[in-house]
Amino acid sequence: MNWKEYFEKSNGCGFLATTNSQGEVNIAVYAKPIVLNDGTFVFGMGNRLTRTNLQENPRAVYAFQEAGYKGMRFYLYKRKEENSGPLLDQLRAAAATCPAPGAPQIIKYAVHFRVDRYLPLVIENCSSDHAKHLCEIAGNEQFDLIKELSKMPNYICKNCG
Repeated sequence: MNWKEYFEKSNGCGFLATTNSQGEVNIAVYAKPIVLNDGTFVFGMGNRLTRTNLQENPRAVYAFQEAGYKGMRFYLYKRKEENSGPLLDQLRAAAATCPAPGAPQIIKYAVHFRVDRYLPLVIENCSSDHAKHLCEIAGNEQFDLIKELSKMPNYICKNCG
C-alpha cells in the first residue's frame, strides 16, 4: 500500500506507543508521519519520554484512527534520528499549523522508522479459529497463553479488542 498517499488523503489522530528496557509503556499523541519514497516513516520528536524509550528499545507501534474504528496499526523499528536538515525543517513547519502552543520549538529530532508490519486498527471480518483468540481463552483463564498470543497481533480481532 502507498502509505504516503494514505496519510495525505486521511484525516484522523495518531498515537505512538513505546516501552523502555523494563517494559514500562508510554503512549503519546503524534501527528501523521512524513513517508519517504522507500516507505520509511519520519516523526518529529522532542527530548521527551517517547524518545528516551526509543533509546532503550527501538520498537514502537503507531496507531492512526480515522472516523469510528477505521484506521491502521503500524509496527515500527527505529532506524536513525537527525537533529538538523530539511526533514526536520519540514516537520517543524507542519507543527507550526498545530494548535498546541510552541509545537515547532518542541521538535528537536527527525526520527526514522522502518515499518515491519501493518494491520487494520480493528479487524472487521475475522475468519480465524477463535479457539486461539483472546476473546475465547480469557474465559478459560489461560493467562500464559494470552501473554504469548498478545505478542502476535493477528490473534486480536474485533471481538478480542
